[in-house]
Amino acid sequence: MDKNAFDQLKSALQSKTVEKDEIIFNEGEQAGDGYILSLGEVLLLQKGTSGTEVQKQKIKSMQVFGIWNSIFESEFRLFTAKACEKSSLLVIPRATLEKKLKTLDPFLRFCFRQAIPIE
Repeated sequence: MDKNAFDQLKSALQSKTVEKDEIIFNEGEQAGDGYILSLGEVLLLQKGTSGTEVQKQKIKSMQVFGIWNSIFESEFRLFTAKACEKSSLLVIPRATLEKKLKTLDPFLRFCFRQAIPIE
């Protein structure tokens, strides 16, 4: 995401600060808002076959997370998101995500679902 687009979003979305080791959301929770990481670092974790949490991705500044449940039309969170350090987030309301995804071309939605492996 380029800085100009980020700045426009920053003026339109609510900010939230989370502390180091704070859980932003848990895998299996009711789906909710999405996020853009403004500053800091966030881990996405998922329970492995043995029941222990496995790191799936490290989110860095200006990356989006917490939206996969909307893309995959899941009612529940697919990952746990945990702050690695004090971090600033922009909150994308769930209603906004759903509205945008409803207008997304069905072919592109299909491509996203095929390209992103969810275990």
